[in-house]
Amino acid sequence: MPGLEGLLTRVLDVDSIRNFRPIGGQATVDGRRVRSGLVFRSAHLAEASDTDLEALTSLGIRTVFDFRNQGDLAVEGPNRLPDGVEQISLPMADSNNPSGMREDFSKFSAEDLQDRFGNGKAFQWMKEGSGRSVSDPERSAQFGAFVRGLLVPGAVPVLFNCSAGKDRTGWAASLLLLAVGIPEQQVVDHYLETNQHVVPGRYGDLMMPLATVHEDYFSEQMQVLADTWGSFDEYWIDGLGLDGSHRRALRDLLLD
Repeated sequence: MPGLEGLLTRVLDVDSIRNFRPIGGQATVDGRRVRSGLVFRSAHLAEASDTDLEALTSLGIRTVFDFRNQGDLAVEGPNRLPDGVEQISLPMADSNNPSGMREDFSKFSAEDLQDRFGNGKAFQWMKEGSGRSVSDPERSAQFGAFVRGLLVPGAVPVLFNCSAGKDRTGWAASLLLLAVGIPEQQVVDHYLETNQHVVPGRYGDLMMPLATVHEDYFSEQMQVLADTWGSFDEYWIDGLGLDGSHRRALRDLLLD
């Protein structure tokens, strides 16, 4: 696409949509690369400014996949989208924590917060939740529906989001990259870019594991995937409900 890199440079500097970034440029072992300008990811768009909606229009976004559940929507509100964009809702909730982390922590004393999240508890909570995003059959079926939706003719360019754009959205991005043959280290590198979008000083050390991602969260996902499904190929078939034709179509769509 002529001038695509310049366009991306101009429009990716959005300030009202957190963790907004493209998926593209990663290389497969056989030398192919993920195309730029087709797939984007972000936190929710409930507070998107008119200017940033114009940026999405400039990128040609046609479809938005929203992974937020009713609890998320009640707090954050619905996405704001450019006219003509189709939104597909795939509401995902943690099977062990359906309401999510929606408490007003300002009402907690320092002792309460320390008791709940101190001594590595916040990190362990996030790590275990990351694993459940892969082992939960219902969640896996939803990620399968996401891939099928992505492959619908005319769906791209697409944007997918959850609340913070790091956990549900993070695994969605990772499984796309893994499916088209991107080596794990590049997948991890893309996953960890989320931490560049965390506002410095906004979170104390105690809460930082909840606001960021960590390589151990991804490692847990891959370990749980192996323990639950056997391999990524088996996860693709038995967990996501997809087959080889979907994988070939995804490679044809996303790779140069």
